[in-house]
Amino acid sequence: MTDAPDAKTALVVEDEMLFRLEVRDLLEAKGYAVVEAGNAAQALERLDGTVTLMITDVRMPGTMDGLALAREVIRRRSDVAVVVVSAQVTPRPEALPGHVPFVERPFIESRFHAAIDRAVSARTERR
Repeated sequence: MTDAPDAKTALVVEDEMLFRLEVRDLLEAKGYAVVEAGNAAQALERLDGTVTLMITDVRMPGTMDGLALAREVIRRRSDVAVVVVSAQVTPRPEALPGHVPFVERPFIESRFHAAIDRAVSARTERR
């Protein structure tokens, strides 16, 4: 990782290794350094000042699901862009924190990148 002002670090929160690797590859191709977590507790431990984007699945092990994690991350760090993904659950729009995009898996790469762009724009507006 780098301390350059334009450095981008993404936190990928997913308990399925293959999906985590897929998302990691997509994010690295977009210029992100990637930090991984298998559940919400690990994600909160790894949420440091370098993280600018978080991608989280809805369902994962532990006491907090991805929707609750998204709300907690925005509460702690309103400067972090958040995208929620899932293959099993499509959350109601009101269940998503404000301006957090949802992408259904399997996703089309262009939709995934568009969701990241929307999340980054929303983060800029929250500041």
